[in-house]
Amino acid sequence: MSGDELNLRVDALTTQSGRFKSLIGEFFRLEFKRARPKWGPYEVCIEIAHARDTSSQDVDRVAKAVLDALTGVVFHDDSQVERLLVTKVEGDGPRIAVTARPMKPVRILEDA
Repeated sequence: MSGDELNLRVDALTTQSGRFKSLIGEFFRLEFKRARPKWGPYEVCIEIAHARDTSSQDVDRVAKAVLDALTGVVFHDDSQVERLLVTKVEGDGPRIAVTARPMKPVRILEDA
C-alpha cells in the first residue's frame, strides 16, 4: 500500500475467484488489519503474465476473478471500478500484478 494505492503481485494464475478472494483476504487480514474498503470511483490495472509454453488465460475471466477478490477489501463493490486496463504478456511464469487506486478527477479543458 502506498497512500490509497494498492500494488499487489500474485505469483500464480487462476480464473477461480474463490481462490483469489481467500488468498487476498487472508493477506489483508494478516498484513493490513486496519484496511477497510472505501467508496468512490476506482481504476484498476491488471497485468497477466504467462509462460510461453503454457495455455493462456482469458483476460476477462482473470479480471473478473481479481475484481471479485478486491471487493470488500479495497472497494465495497466492483461497480465502483470506472477504469479497467487488462494486459496479457509473456513472462517467465504465471503472475498477476494488480494496481488499484481511487480515480483522480479529470479536468477537461474547454475550447478557447
